[in-house]
Amino acid sequence: MRGRADVTGLIAGLLFCVLAGVALWAAFGTVDWTGIGLALPFALVAIGLLGLNLTRSS
Repeated sequence: MRGRADVTGLIAGLLFCVLAGVALWAAFGTVDWTGIGLALPFALVAIGLLGLNLTRSS
């Protein structure tokens, strides 16, 4: 028997991984905030769609 994915944990984990990646990038190099400003909304929409897809009842 296969359990359902914990959607809240998945989304929180993805967001924290992105935040940690940006923090490491800022610590070891220069961060181009215009690129992040463009990528962040797309990433949030993609994560939201993933969450909606995972919570959809079969």
